[in-house]
Amino acid sequence: MRRGIGLLAVGLLLAGCAGTPRAAPALDGGGGAIDGPLKVVVRGLAPGEQAVVWARTTDDRGRLWTSWGVFAADRGGRVDIATQSPTSGSYTGVDPTGLLWSMRLPSGEPVSDPFAVVRGPELGLTIGVDVGGRTLAQSPVAVQLHTPGVRSVPIAEAGLVGDLHLPPGPGPHPGVILLGGSDGGRPDPGLGRFLAGKGFAVLGLAYFGLPGLPPALERIPVEYGTRAVDWLRTRPDVSDGPVGVVGLSRGGEFALLLGAFSPDVGAVASVVGSGVVFPGATPTASSWTHAGAELPPLTTDFAGIPPALLFSATRGRPVRFVDTQGTTATPEQLDHAAIPVERNNAAYLLVSGERDEMWPSQRLLDVAARRLGDRAEHVVQPGAGHFILGVPNLPTSYTSAVPLVPEVFWAAGGGAPQANAAATADTVRRVVELFREEL
Repeated sequence: MRRGIGLLAVGLLLAGCAGTPRAAPALDGGGGAIDGPLKVVVRGLAPGEQAVVWARTTDDRGRLWTSWGVFAADRGGRVDIATQSPTSGSYTGVDPTGLLWSMRLPSGEPVSDPFAVVRGPELGLTIGVDVGGRTLAQSPVAVQLHTPGVRSVPIAEAGLVGDLHLPPGPGPHPGVILLGGSDGGRPDPGLGRFLAGKGFAVLGLAYFGLPGLPPALERIPVEYGTRAVDWLRTRPDVSDGPVGVVGLSRGGEFALLLGAFSPDVGAVASVVGSGVVFPGATPTASSWTHAGAELPPLTTDFAGIPPALLFSATRGRPVRFVDTQGTTATPEQLDHAAIPVERNNAAYLLVSGERDEMWPSQRLLDVAARRLGDRAEHVVQPGAGHFILGVPNLPTSYTSAVPLVPEVFWAAGGGAPQANAAATADTVRRVVELFREEL
């Protein structure tokens, strides 16, 4: 009996020396809107303790995206991504959106599409915290990609092809036309819904590459776009005031043309666009016509893609198309092909990337800025590349170079993921402000 009591006492003593198991840290996560901060706070850590805070999502193609940061808990045993910088991870610096835009695919997974594909109204995340290689807490978080109640309707009427994105409520709402780039087809529906959530009736207008439209970006009538402006203004859910136009890349070029030739366009945002007309799929033909005549395109002594660029492509290096896209054009050649943006009294926002490697957007938009004078604001996004118009804070990990032929041929977009993310958020904010002020 005494021996049993002694063993029990020893057991209790040893248990007391081992200490009680520590409580799991508390994880507080909140999503909100995609253009706002992501809230992630961890409590209950030891002061100075290293913790990995991570985020994961699976897009509509079944691909896993993940981001992470290693943080040292403050003196209160707390980590707050809104005020603390990770010591390492998928992003640097204090950034409450860093866990969103820095998401990437698992190492070694082929990048067939550089963007996370999310068609629903929310981005569903799992937020977690690891300590010592073990996950101690995790929580689901929903981030709204657009305002609830936004409606999208496919359009195929009056010779127009696209998607109409409408805000909640009957309206009438200010009208906006959204134009995509040289990939053709319908422009980014996610961006269309995001802008609709800001109160605009957005027509995402396709202008080539779909049934009923020209097969390639060549000899596109500017009147196709002006007809879209007229169609939008006559809808009962759209106000009959001036229409805004926003376009990316070649769509930014088209946006400037609509600003020049449609008196009902009151605001134009050209993002990494061109103030000069570029050739079409055939180098000797223009991309655009007006009143049945080709608009004079930029003509240079370009004789094809240099062999050095093709050699880079065969070695898996991204091709810098900027080297073939008018960097050597003379001022006289640029002036000959300039879009007559001064014809209209619209307000203009011109946005270029300081490190655009797709084409020299800063130089090309300077042509429009000089012709417009005080009516244009030309913003050069620092350190940014070509892909800087989209839903804010979605992953930009693969926007510095995008796959044209997966695992074979990459095109350089330029910039770094962090700079491209910051530029995208700032550009979209400026576009919304422009349209709210002018429409």
